[in-house]
Amino acid sequence: MLRKVRAKVDEVSCEKIMIFMKALWLATLVTAFFGPLLALNACPGIFAFKILLSLHLALFGFFLAFRKMDLALNRETKPYFVFFLVWLVWALFSLAWAGNIPDGLRNLWYLFSGLCLIGFTTFYIRKEKDLIASFFILAAILLIIMGVGIWEYKTGLHLKTAGLIQNAGVISKTPRGVFKNQNDMATYLALYLPFLYISARYLAARLKTLIPALVLAACAGTGIFLIINTGSRGNLVAVALSLLTAVIIYLIQGKGKAFRNVLVVATAAAVLYFALASTHPALHYQLKRQFRIARHHLVSLEHAGGEYSARMILINNALLELNKHSLMGVGAGNAEEHMKEYRTETFQILALHNWWLEILVNYGIFIFVLYVAFIGKLLVQLFLLTIRAGPGVIRMVAEGALVGLAGFPIAAVSSSSLAYSRVMWIFFGMALCALNLYNCSKTMHETEEGEKFESSVPVQPLPK
Repeated sequence: MLRKVRAKVDEVSCEKIMIFMKALWLATLVTAFFGPLLALNACPGIFAFKILLSLHLALFGFFLAFRKMDLALNRETKPYFVFFLVWLVWALFSLAWAGNIPDGLRNLWYLFSGLCLIGFTTFYIRKEKDLIASFFILAAILLIIMGVGIWEYKTGLHLKTAGLIQNAGVISKTPRGVFKNQNDMATYLALYLPFLYISARYLAARLKTLIPALVLAACAGTGIFLIINTGSRGNLVAVALSLLTAVIIYLIQGKGKAFRNVLVVATAAAVLYFALASTHPALHYQLKRQFRIARHHLVSLEHAGGEYSARMILINNALLELNKHSLMGVGAGNAEEHMKEYRTETFQILALHNWWLEILVNYGIFIFVLYVAFIGKLLVQLFLLTIRAGPGVIRMVAEGALVGLAGFPIAAVSSSSLAYSRVMWIFFGMALCALNLYNCSKTMHETEEGEKFESSVPVQPLPK
């Protein structure tokens, strides 16, 4: 009896600890989006995210040591975490031949904290209500950051996290949000906007939620407007790919009915455009202006991949260094160190501006192949979940992640580096949460069905 009472007390204690740790982790996630913005001016390198992450790691290690928490991995998502562990160990091992150890350690911290964002997000979001809460938090943060972008576009002012603005003395209305530069802002929007317009599509299916659906659709349109005005060409292409993917998935899910709905929406949008053009000339002018800006950026893409363009020079130089290191990588975070050898008076760029190339050059061909396999497997599993799962928040989050991930290969070549991009790691964490919850619910359903079947089979007496 005493043993049962102790077990019950331990169970209640573990549950309370889990609730507290989950709340602490959600707070850590919120601060991760704002980074150095939540730092004191006297100590800009120490901000809320680092403090909360360190506190969480210390408490997690303490509770784990005393068996107050259980590390359980779903069979379907376990290979992802094995890959993350291999990546981290290889990055640490690569410091043995890295030329710049401080840069390597800094990169290792970014990688470790990024993988923590993926792992702990998946660990704590174990129920559908947890996923709903996380989704609302991410949507609220997205709207706040978009609001900052609109404020920047209107006023030309920027937050303290904005990096160096060229043409000093000239008011720059390029949106940067809470990020250092406009490309990071655009990549963030390209990844997270799909959650808005996929949510809008699901809400539009019911008449009583039509108004929230229209509001979310308008917010998604505002996000695309911000991407256009960042001038990020790669992310413009990424958004176009994401929208195309969203339409294709919708057609696969709904078949003939979906095709009819797409035609109705396209027709209604065309009619609305011409109606606004005749009744609101100022709005029509702004729409045409944004279209011209977007077309200008996309047309300029043909010069971005030229033989003597900055990107091609960086690619050639980076591959030369990779070959010198027998395809094993130059060492974690050391790509820029090796690019210094190719710096001239007319070419000073060191950052590779290509996440794929950065992984290949820093960590070598082995990790690069595993990373490509990780993205490919994630795409396939999200697609299967989106097609097979019933309606609900799990499918909605999975579909939003799938649509965002479809444009990610292009979006990843926009920013100078994504190693420090906490928003990317959180995005992967949300995608894995949807997969984990779906697989757990499917396993639970199969277990319940098995138990019902066993209980319905009459028990035959053993022969004497």
